Amino acid sequence: MNTSAARARRLWPGPLKVSALAGVMVSLTVMPGAAQSLSVNPGRFGAMTCQQHWYVEQEVLAEGRVCLKSARARRAFQRAKRCISDSEAILPEKARDYLEILRQSAHAKSCPGF
Repeated sequence: MNTSAARARRLWPGPLKVSALAGVMVSLTVMPGAAQSLSVNPGRFGAMTCQQHWYVEQEVLAEGRVCLKSARARRAFQRAKRCISDSEAILPEKARDYLEILRQSAHAKSCPGF
């Protein structure tokens, strides 16, 4: 089995698990910082534009409080909480796996910067 596909399934549950996940998501929204924004199902990455790949990547980094490198990203997420590190190592493993799959998708589309 493709490693990326296995990670995508681990990151984004099937339809049967969505109702059980809803209660968890409500709990996580009450505790700020407890959940990373993994707003796009990895199965949809292939349909996204390069701009959308960039935005989702920067969104995950900003919400994880990783310092954004470009002025464009800092402008786009100027209301994000203050960054605490330049290293993505501060992100939870689930968020790092999500970014890896996102970046592989962007690279496969030959998006600049990926």
